[in-house]
Amino acid sequence: MRRVVRLAGGLTLVLALTACTADPPRGQPPEQPSQTAAQTAAPASGTPAPATSSPTATPSSTPGSGSRLSAEQLEAVLAAVSEAESLNAQIIADAELRALEEEGARGAEDIVVTPEECNVYAESSTESLSAEASRAAMTFAGESSLQPDTVSLSGLASEEAARTQLRAGRDQLDACSEFTMEVSNQEIRTTVSEVDVDTAADEDLALRTTARVPGTIQESITVRAVVGSTVVDVLVGGSPDPAADAARAERLTDLVAAELRAR
Repeated sequence: MRRVVRLAGGLTLVLALTACTADPPRGQPPEQPSQTAAQTAAPASGTPAPATSSPTATPSSTPGSGSRLSAEQLEAVLAAVSEAESLNAQIIADAELRALEEEGARGAEDIVVTPEECNVYAESSTESLSAEASRAAMTFAGESSLQPDTVSLSGLASEEAARTQLRAGRDQLDACSEFTMEVSNQEIRTTVSEVDVDTAADEDLALRTTARVPGTIQESITVRAVVGSTVVDVLVGGSPDPAADAARAERLTDLVAAELRAR
């Protein structure tokens, strides 16, 4: 029984977003094909899956009304945050995001996870990864030298649909908080634990993911938050200061929440 398959969308999303920073913001050099398995796979392991929605939902200017925001509205939210914070972020539109997820899913096919029930890559498809939610994302340089920070938004049909996605994240944490991944003949021991945050969102869940490869430890903080009928997923690459990482993820979540509520 693969209880955490729903996480796979978030995994492939982060893989794809990391890969798409070939023209990185703030003058950082592009990641090279020789990057370690930990850089490729581990940061994603604690990331919530993209949310799903009914294709019959219609856009609304009020997130709390229960109708989803359009992809264009979500892009505008991210662009406003990027401009206000001088992030120089790369905004990724809905269609491009779905294509990147498909590419990321193909790249994850050779990853072996133990125990098997924690295999978040198994039995996933492009249809389940993309679903019918309106989508937008952005990626930008953070404090980690190994990966960019990312923010992705999913507009759902209702507040309840959005909260269901957050509850699924808690279920996934309960199911598999420790597992091992084998990528390119390297073994990555991964642990996921909940982190206390206090955001301005309606509801939130924060996780710290630690991936250990011989000679390498990589950490990341992910926050899944609900604002009305929109799901906000924030990933912050780990720095030498874990408390600062959590605070940065908190701040990004609050900035996005404020922009969503202003529309």
